[in-house]
Amino acid sequence: MKKQVLIASAIVLCSFAIGAVEGMAQQIFNQFRQPELIVGLPYRDIDNCNTARLNKTVISPAQFVLPPTFVNDLDDGYAFIQFPSGIAYNYNGRSYTGVYVSVNGFLTFDNTKLVPAKQSQGLFINSSSYPDNVIAPFWGDHRIRTGIDIGGGYMPSEISWVIDVDRNEACDTIFPVRRCIIVQWKNLNINDASVNSSVGNFQARLYLGGSANNDQGEIELAYGQVGGNPYTSNTTVVTRGATVGIKGNGGFPGFLSDFWNGLLWVPAAGANSRTDSTSIWQPSGGRSDARIRFGSIIYLTFDMWGFGDADTSAAGGQRHDGLPQNRRVTVNDARVIMRSIVTKRPLDSVWKRQAYQGDVNHSGRYYFTKLKRDFSADSMVGNQIIIWRRTIDVEQFFPGQTIGPNTGKQVLRVMYEGDGLYGVGGKAPDVSSLNQIYYEVTEYDAGLIMRYISGRLPYLPWVYDNDTTGPDFGKVKETKYADNVSFGTPSNIGNGLVRVPVYMNGVHSGAFGVRFETNSEIVDVTPVMNEKNTVAIDNSADVAVVAGNGSFDASQPVAYVTLKEQASYEFSNVRFNEAIVGSHTLNMVENENGSAVSVYPNPTSSNMSMAVTLPEAGNVVVRVYDTFGKLVNTIFDAAVNAGTLSASWNGTDVTGAPVAAGTYVVRVDGAGVNSSNMVTVVR
Repeated sequence: MKKQVLIASAIVLCSFAIGAVEGMAQQIFNQFRQPELIVGLPYRDIDNCNTARLNKTVISPAQFVLPPTFVNDLDDGYAFIQFPSGIAYNYNGRSYTGVYVSVNGFLTFDNTKLVPAKQSQGLFINSSSYPDNVIAPFWGDHRIRTGIDIGGGYMPSEISWVIDVDRNEACDTIFPVRRCIIVQWKNLNINDASVNSSVGNFQARLYLGGSANNDQGEIELAYGQVGGNPYTSNTTVVTRGATVGIKGNGGFPGFLSDFWNGLLWVPAAGANSRTDSTSIWQPSGGRSDARIRFGSIIYLTFDMWGFGDADTSAAGGQRHDGLPQNRRVTVNDARVIMRSIVTKRPLDSVWKRQAYQGDVNHSGRYYFTKLKRDFSADSMVGNQIIIWRRTIDVEQFFPGQTIGPNTGKQVLRVMYEGDGLYGVGGKAPDVSSLNQIYYEVTEYDAGLIMRYISGRLPYLPWVYDNDTTGPDFGKVKETKYADNVSFGTPSNIGNGLVRVPVYMNGVHSGAFGVRFETNSEIVDVTPVMNEKNTVAIDNSADVAVVAGNGSFDASQPVAYVTLKEQASYEFSNVRFNEAIVGSHTLNMVENENGSAVSVYPNPTSSNMSMAVTLPEAGNVVVRVYDTFGKLVNTIFDAAVNAGTLSASWNGTDVTGAPVAAGTYVVRVDGAGVNSSNMVTVVR
């Protein structure tokens, strides 16, 4: 399986990899990095340093209550912490001045639920029964014990909090200074209230401030001793079954929530989908000198939607910071877009803003909603809530908009900030800070970027000029007679592989982008180029994209797809310039005797060699035809013995003149062989 993008003509792109957000509604991944284990930062009890001990606030057991009655509940209750004036913590796109603390070992910035949150799997489940926006150092079914429980052999618990800084063993401040909100569960009766010796100590540490581009601070989870209850001779500690991690607010009912599983800090693939729970103490690798950290992701801001900088290289401090558009928009931007498509990992549209920058034709602004089109209620089919994508872009004349060097009346899709158009605050209906605006980047955007790089578009974002009375912004309308692609006959190239040419179904001038899926493993995709076009490709095992710019027609392929051989081939979910255009089914055409003709190099610009295995002696003729069946040249005609026959063709016709760029058929007849293959000539 190929792991690279190629741009044919004058450009060859090397292999690469990018990270992107998996799924459109998973906000927490855009704010925090995958968890990691930080060794050398020990658990530090608040009481171990005088400054922290004197400044801490103990949450009285009487403050823990459970809605809707708000009766005191030491088993499943919540208590609210109000931060001091001027202190706020940014979590998942929103600033909070306080947080709910649960007896069951987690914090939530969401409103508390009307049912007890004792099921630790609530960290991974999106449901009205479980809180959102959670930080969970040890979510289980726990209980606060007080002095009256000593008679039962229980150790009194304490839940407290303080705003402090990182300190060393001597309680001196560690530089650089990191201020944090520390919430501590001390001597908590964990996981099984019937086991009086099951006692644990742990903290959630919320660091204040982030960077100039993101107020979101880091989160660390720390773990002290377990057990050690002096009021009982029992030593059993129940450490299994709790969950560790952070949770956002991006899921939909009936689906997994958006979360990072804090136990998968290797780093391990699947930390955003696996639902592992605890098995040992400490969750930080069985050691108290390490913390589980969720690092914050820098929020990148940019000046214009669709500017073309999909790899965000123009962000502050990056290599193209402060450079003009023609320096910051590069081949790598097309490469990043195409890789995101074949890996099915959409570019981030909210925080790192790749999708915001990469949507150069302004075709993708939308948000997810479960409301009916009139916003009257949830959209339902039977008992199922239907989640659908609502576009919110609107065409509107916007006088005075600056595009490139010109100003004037221009048709743009814009998001207004004033009240009235989309509701209060200028937001689309039911769009909140946690239900963000998304942008969609396709292979067609990659093609437009390539067109810009080639000098055929003077500026991005690219939209059609359909205001004939205003200035001409130079965005030339393209010739679009082609509205689909066609797939040629599969050709056996040996070693269990076949090659399928991909054609335009007509004339096309300008940028294009094609995406399709296959039912056979994609081994390779080869672009076809000439002096009139530039073509880029990328693929995974089941998805291929082809993007390019130039002049194309139905006589010459834009690319060849190499597949594992099978009886038939399905090319499905075919998308041409952002329009879904259906599917194509091809049947394998076997060579008459099973002997395959090899041609190489393919494509070729000069000399081509061919080889075929002859099962018997006899006269053999090798001819070259064009795709219309017209004889181009005869390159071999002689009697030969059984074995391997080799011949060459210098790319000329019967008159000795060089043939035009295009696709040709190499046909072998005789000595028990009647087989053919296709070769592409490029100039």
